[in-house]
Amino acid sequence: MPAPTKAQLRAQLRAVRRAIIADPADRAARSARIWARIVALTDLGAEPLEDEPNRAQMTCRRVLLFRSLPGEPDTAAWFAWCAEHDVDAFEPEVAGVALRVMPGDVDTGSLDVVVVPGLGFTVDGRRLGQGGGHYDRFLPRLRPRCITIGVAFAEQLLVDLPTEPHDARVDHVITA
Repeated sequence: MPAPTKAQLRAQLRAVRRAIIADPADRAARSARIWARIVALTDLGAEPLEDEPNRAQMTCRRVLLFRSLPGEPDTAAWFAWCAEHDVDAFEPEVAGVALRVMPGDVDTGSLDVVVVPGLGFTVDGRRLGQGGGHYDRFLPRLRPRCITIGVAFAEQLLVDLPTEPHDARVDHVITA
């Protein structure tokens, strides 16, 4: 039996998203767990410690989030958390075939963490998006030390995923 194509996987994973929408309380709880894991992984919002002078270089203060669609991890609380913890939260805006960092068309080199949505991910960071290629063109523009994190629900974690040379991977995948 041949492996499913990207189009077939997108159809299957869109059905998974429709099932996730049916339980808003579960989606909210799992979204909160995903966010907590991102904070733990990145030290997002942590203050540098006086006895750890190098920690200031690892502290993440600028994050790119996305405005979630139904069936994606809910990001509304993430934006609020960032505001409460003095973390600059930006969002992508589609500009033709590119993504810009808004507000203000922020330089991608200033980002510490980029949180990436997807229909599906593999544990090694391969991503299946909506098919427009926006993140595939955007992620290579980031500075090497920027942490890229794919987020999805556990049902969207795939064992394998067909990829092409232009497909960009994320550094980490977090699910709940």
